[in-house]
Amino acid sequence: MKTVSFYSLGCRVNQYEIQAIREIFTNNGYTAVPFGKRSDICVINTCAVTGESERKSRNIIKRAAKCSRRIAVTGCYAQLCRKKGNYPENVFFCGGSDYKGKIFEICEGAATDPGVRGEYEKLSIGNTADLPFERYRAYVKIQDGCDGSCSYCIIPKLRGPSRSRDEIDIISEIQRLAAVGVSEIIFTGIEVSDYGASALCCLIRKAADIGGIRRIRLGSINPNTVTDEFIDTIAKCDKFCKHLHLSVQSGCGRILNMMRRPYSAEKLQKAIDKLYERIPGILLTADIISSFPTETEEEFEETIDFLKRNIFMHVHAFAYSPRPYTDAAAFGGQIAEDIKKKRNAAVIAVSEKSKEAVAAGLLDCRVELLVEKNIKGTAFGHTAEFMEAKIPSCAKTAGDYIECRVTGFDKADKTLICDNNKNGETE
Repeated sequence: MKTVSFYSLGCRVNQYEIQAIREIFTNNGYTAVPFGKRSDICVINTCAVTGESERKSRNIIKRAAKCSRRIAVTGCYAQLCRKKGNYPENVFFCGGSDYKGKIFEICEGAATDPGVRGEYEKLSIGNTADLPFERYRAYVKIQDGCDGSCSYCIIPKLRGPSRSRDEIDIISEIQRLAAVGVSEIIFTGIEVSDYGASALCCLIRKAADIGGIRRIRLGSINPNTVTDEFIDTIAKCDKFCKHLHLSVQSGCGRILNMMRRPYSAEKLQKAIDKLYERIPGILLTADIISSFPTETEEEFEETIDFLKRNIFMHVHAFAYSPRPYTDAAAFGGQIAEDIKKKRNAAVIAVSEKSKEAVAAGLLDCRVELLVEKNIKGTAFGHTAEFMEAKIPSCAKTAGDYIECRVTGFDKADKTLICDNNKNGETE
């Protein structure tokens, strides 16, 4: 019996890819075992979006070396290693982003040319009934790479140019997933907005027609995707969850320009205003990078004011991290580490207060919870608006849907508390 283990770091795209690679191995006679158990092969999908991501990737490779005979490393950190010509120890193959679809063949000693990077890499999931992680929910990759030129971002140099997946292939995958019990899908990609606003609208409408699919979500998008057509489409689609994650990065116009983001502060605010106005009840989350080179205290406060004004349900807060092969790494005015920590903490503090405000606005409202786990009689999951929630004294298990009422907010774990209204339960 040949065994294989897997580990994925970083973004949702990586999680999708590791599942696709897992299916290739299991469909070809390998038995998957948990990471950390003895295995013949360990496949690690790495990340390099920040310096911390690199450190975590290195540590996971070291851990894998203690329990796996051979380690195959792919993903952005592996691509960076190839670019630098500096390969990690204890790895028999470091393939980067070009070789993901060939990992199995490489491990079997039958590798072929990785192909042309200008084409979309044809990894897919749902090719087996064995979906070990969150069988009721699945990421569906629709795009890879990025044509952007953001001054701080290394990902275009590691993932290559933007490539979109064929719509027929995407819909076929969703149909396979629905057939094995998946009811919630999340369209994901390195730069989902590159798929195109109109094309996304068409994809959402077609996915909504697939039997068994109850929820549709999107990965991170930039404000340019928020067109009138896009807003109309998600507002009219009952299956599209009332939640969007915006790739914001800063609330200051000058900093956005320095970052070379493809929108202005004014366009960003207009997009947010339209969403709140035309889709009542929608919740927004955002990415924020603080302490970008030359950011003054006044400009940082502009971002803080922006966050307070728009009441994001959650903010993914990052302190700027210089990345190799990026223009921003050579900018003057780099911010001291102590200031970075202080500013990032301030962003997190505003985010937590906003979440409490959102929770207060939901008190006594009815929400639909998709149960993700049940621990000692308490069901945990997310609402359609992507708020974390829990229901005490509930027997429902992962994959069940429950319509319930919000009764409070647990500040300790930042989770809505709901009642188990049995008359409102749905399966």
